[in-house]
Amino acid sequence: MYHLQNFLGNRFDRIQAIIDNEHSQMNLYANLIGSANYSFPSVLEALNTPFNLNPSEGSRRKRYFPQCNSIDELENIAESLLIELFQCKDYGANIEPYSGTQANHIVYQAILKNDDAVLVMRTSDGGHVSHYHYLKTFCNVYDYGVNKDEEIDYEEIERKCQIYHPKLVIAGASSYPRNIDYKKISALCKKYNAYLLADISHTVIYIMNQTHISPFDYADFVTFTTHKTTRGIRGGIILYKKEFESLINRATFPIVQGAPKFNELLAKTIMLCELKELDIQKYVKKILEISQFFSDTFTRNSIELYTKGTDSHLLLLNLRKHNLTGKYCEDMLLNQHILTNRNQVPNDNFIASVASGLRIGILTLATLDMPQSEYSIIASIIAETILKGKIIDTTTVSQIMKYYKIIDN
Repeated sequence: MYHLQNFLGNRFDRIQAIIDNEHSQMNLYANLIGSANYSFPSVLEALNTPFNLNPSEGSRRKRYFPQCNSIDELENIAESLLIELFQCKDYGANIEPYSGTQANHIVYQAILKNDDAVLVMRTSDGGHVSHYHYLKTFCNVYDYGVNKDEEIDYEEIERKCQIYHPKLVIAGASSYPRNIDYKKISALCKKYNAYLLADISHTVIYIMNQTHISPFDYADFVTFTTHKTTRGIRGGIILYKKEFESLINRATFPIVQGAPKFNELLAKTIMLCELKELDIQKYVKKILEISQFFSDTFTRNSIELYTKGTDSHLLLLNLRKHNLTGKYCEDMLLNQHILTNRNQVPNDNFIASVASGLRIGILTLATLDMPQSEYSIIASIIAETILKGKIIDTTTVSQIMKYYKIIDN
């Protein structure tokens, strides 16, 4: 296992045991949690750099401390890479948010006031909790969902824009696995004088690859996390139309955050460098190949999929007709070395901690470039576990994963 530096001696044995346990799990479990992926090794190396002495509070060229030219230049490079990767020359970028949730909070603080109306996607239909819980503390939050065909209900968005006149509409999801029509939502926002925030945390790589509709040219703000399809650290990034730059910078510091984390900014910039060199088309092709195989496996076994399939790495299984809960299936699969997560489905009768759905993400399998001969076994074990309602194989997946030595001695 990985060991803490020798100079620590035996002072941290309990912590070393935790590290050993976590690394053992990484080597022996297929992590199919919806948001899980492996970071680029170079990104993890960047986190170890000792860039932590200067607080660097403020924004580029407007710091509250001296000798911040290095962090300014780093942010300039990151912005240039983002503009190139997304082909969004009319946008500015802020890579300082500590997380995707805080990236969203920064946008809220930049443009919203008490009692403003905000329209978000219903969490049970796929929306993210960061689009709802914090906002309801000072705004009037309304939601939209999917129609009878389990597609985003754009007509409902328009109806609620007519009624509530939201100042902000948020598009983006954590368990809705389909392409989102930002152009259509943008037209509604313009019609009803609302800002549009596109949270693309789960779809960044598909937008870079032009597999999904791009929100650029349509959204006023675009936010995303950096640890999912882009293989970075846990962090956030905001892109914004340049007219909002001062508002975003002011909301970032001093309102939402303190000083930026220099080593994390370096890690995010390294991630962007890696993405520039990556064969994104090949990576996306592998992701969609695996997710389509899983989708076909579940459909063939009469396991219902939310939206009847997927356009991404995400699949949401509706377990109602099997009389199973997401929590029960999550636990059964955990005992078979497969990590998944319970998730609500539309009109769910169970609370989120129990749920009627099971969310699966296959990013880790694509990153490992796992062949079909292996990932087909994992898909079959999941399907058979659901159909039989019991644990069926506690050894095969760990044997598959052991081969990859994700954390090597």
